[in-house]
Amino acid sequence: MSDYQICRWIELAPTERDGLIVDLDRVFFSSSARQSFESDQEKDQFRERWLGRYLKYFPECAIVALDGNRRAFGYVVGSLDDPAQDPLFADLAFFAEFAQLTARYPAQLHINIDADWRGRGVGAALVSAFVELAGEVGSPGVHAISTRGMRNVGFYLANGFAERSATVMNGRELLFLCRDT
Repeated sequence: MSDYQICRWIELAPTERDGLIVDLDRVFFSSSARQSFESDQEKDQFRERWLGRYLKYFPECAIVALDGNRRAFGYVVGSLDDPAQDPLFADLAFFAEFAQLTARYPAQLHINIDADWRGRGVGAALVSAFVELAGEVGSPGVHAISTRGMRNVGFYLANGFAERSATVMNGRELLFLCRDT
């Protein structure tokens, strides 16, 4: 299971991207901390919020991990401009809470990896590729927001991110994790 390739989404042929959407959805839902939904509409909205809008509006920021059969088993999506200043992210109140930091670390990312591939360096490779991309366009820093106690916090810290701030929203402590490009 060590044979894989990291590819930028927009460098893949459109027909290949179309075929990989099913893989990305599988990885997204199997990796999500949220596993149940009251309706298909609620599930679709959740997908749109954390995956769909990034693929639609920021495809140049999407990077996928493909296995030897060219099936996606991991990805990173994000955006490069300050989300606290982008109306597209107005539905995520935590960006306003962290606006002073998002100005300094404007690029944001979301990463998911199939459980069978975790612990093999794929996540680190995806993060490195995203940080490199952000640096290429002149972004000074990258951030991720997570909830204290989630398994991904340790992953981010191990990949060069530092906790810079925290805030409590809806009874959860949200962490602002960031690193320079």
